[in-house]
Amino acid sequence: MRYLEIPQGTNMIDKYEYSHIRDLEEVVMPNSVERIDRHAFYNCRALKKVTLPGHLKQIEDGAFKNCHELYDIVVDASEGETRCIKNVINDMSHQICISVVHKDGMAKLVVPGYMYDYELDVCSKVFHEVPIGSGHAYQNCVGREEISYSEYDWLFFMAKNEEHINTVYELAMNRLMFPYKLEENDKRKYVAFLQENGDGFIRRMINENNQQALRLAGDYELFVEWAMDDYLSMASEQKKIETMAFLMEYRNKHFSQMDQEFSFDQEFEF
Repeated sequence: MRYLEIPQGTNMIDKYEYSHIRDLEEVVMPNSVERIDRHAFYNCRALKKVTLPGHLKQIEDGAFKNCHELYDIVVDASEGETRCIKNVINDMSHQICISVVHKDGMAKLVVPGYMYDYELDVCSKVFHEVPIGSGHAYQNCVGREEISYSEYDWLFFMAKNEEHINTVYELAMNRLMFPYKLEENDKRKYVAFLQENGDGFIRRMINENNQQALRLAGDYELFVEWAMDDYLSMASEQKKIETMAFLMEYRNKHFSQMDQEFSFDQEFEF
């Protein structure tokens, strides 16, 4: 069973009810669900996406424990509640992406992963947990009643210093694509980062065949004329026809070149 839609009218998911389903990849819950008991989805190792009602009253500890592939968490916050998010992410230390659907817009927030190290306090001779990575700080932006978007955006400086650049790409990209409660000053920071790292960002999005991200790159003028043929070569080698079409369209519209090497007349070997 790869896809599970909990029946409408269900109020509670019992402990261990869907645990150990090794091929389960996606779960969708109706607005009627108010409680998820402990270890309800424990050890669902293939689980990648969960859709939750924002007004969930209680998610017990360990509900999603050992769901290491869980990345996409979608929360219906159309009624203004996001209390369930805090309970879900408390179980997780790996990187996740939270899509929050508000009545007046949508946010897509990447929360980086983190781990703990232990430092000895010489005076008290006690070891203290010290989080490594910005993820712990990002998790703290999510309160039990609301999400602090301003604090989330303020932490971008920490992510740039502590996270892999691919994670930082995702942070910036998703905030610009879904700019819910994004202040203009913070928007400029995200744009500046992508402009400074435009070539790497574009190459990654070509590899991922992410057309939406490439259009974002076009909107913020990340493309430079001298690199276009190289980008087209990448897309051609990987047989990504739609990406090639976008790159050619962008080049023809924004850069005037007398000698253009690529066209759809060239042969592709499939």
